[in-house]
Formats: sequence, C-alpha cells, structure tokens
Amino acid sequence: MKMLFSLVLAAGFCSSPGLMAQQGCCGVFLTAGDFSAGKALLVETGKTGSQVSAGDLLNGKHLFVSQSGSIRRIDTRNVYAVQCCDGRIVRIYREGYYTLVNPGERILLYKVTRNPVCKGDIFRIKYFFSKDAGSDIEELTRDNLKAAFPDNHAFDDAVDNQFRADDELYAYDNFHKCYKLNRVYSVNN
Repeated sequence: MKMLFSLVLAAGFCSSPGLMAQQGCCGVFLTAGDFSAGKALLVETGKTGSQVSAGDLLNGKHLFVSQSGSIRRIDTRNVYAVQCCDGRIVRIYREGYYTLVNPGERILLYKVTRNPVCKGDIFRIKYFFSKDAGSDIEELTRDNLKAAFPDNHAFDDAVDNQFRADDELYAYDNFHKCYKLNRVYSVNN
C-alpha cells in the first residue's frame, strides 16, 4: 500500500502536458548542500520527444545524470531531491515524496497529497516542514515547530500568538510574498 501511495504521488509531481524531455530540463540534487547551492545534475532519460514522468525518474533503481561531460549512473536512494521541468522540487525522504512549496525560504514547507484509500474518502493535503535543507522532515504542527527551535523563545512565543491552530501554519502572506511562518521566524530570530 505504501508503495502504491508513493507511485501515485510520484506520478503527479513530475508529469504535465508541457513537460518534454529536453537536455537540461530535469535535474537531481544529491545532497542538501547541492540543493542549497542550486547545483542540480542534469538527468538523462534516454527519451526524445516524449513526456518525462516521475516514473521515468524515480521508479527505477538508478538514474543517469550528466556530470562533467560524462554520463554517470547513480542509485535513486542516494538522491536528495528531484527538480522537474515545470520547476517543482520534490524531496525524497525516508522512501516518501514531499513537494516543496517554498524554495528559498528559511523554514522549508512541504505538502503531500493523500489519495483516497477506499470509497467515500477524499483527497487530503498534509503539510510538513524542515527547519533547513539538511534537517529531518516533520509534520507541520505548533508543537513540532517549537521542538525544532528549542532555544528561540521569541519564536516560540510568536508561534503561540500568531497561529491559533496547526492549519494556520501554512498560510501565505500576500503582502510580504512569503509564507507567514517564515515571516514570523525572520522577525523573531
């Protein structure tokens, strides 16, 4: 069931009508440092003129990347994140796929769409966070945020004052053009 969930999720994050196999279109980040520095390796899919899907990138055990003018085979388990041609970045963490919603911000936010398991279920979006690119991914709750920043008492207090419930933590601040959580963090850091 977990594998089916991962495959369904993966199929959605990298497939789109305008996603054509082009050199330089899709990339992989091998480490958190590569991601932070924006150093993606180009993925060689071996396809021409067809759509590149998540299955092409992640369903196999290996990926082929272009590095220093040569093609190198890497194990999919050693990939930190994948950047699709449409710009979406998906972090691979503990055999799960987490779509990054705010690249470039301090506290990284991710979303995962949970597909219906049985009749009557609905799609659910669940949010997660990591305090930086190299940190573990955790469920986005007020308690988990406070635990992730134990020495920042001003931030802990601001989380209590600004967010009454966990579902307010992923609100977007249109005025400042960032997620409200990151705005609160930058003011109280």
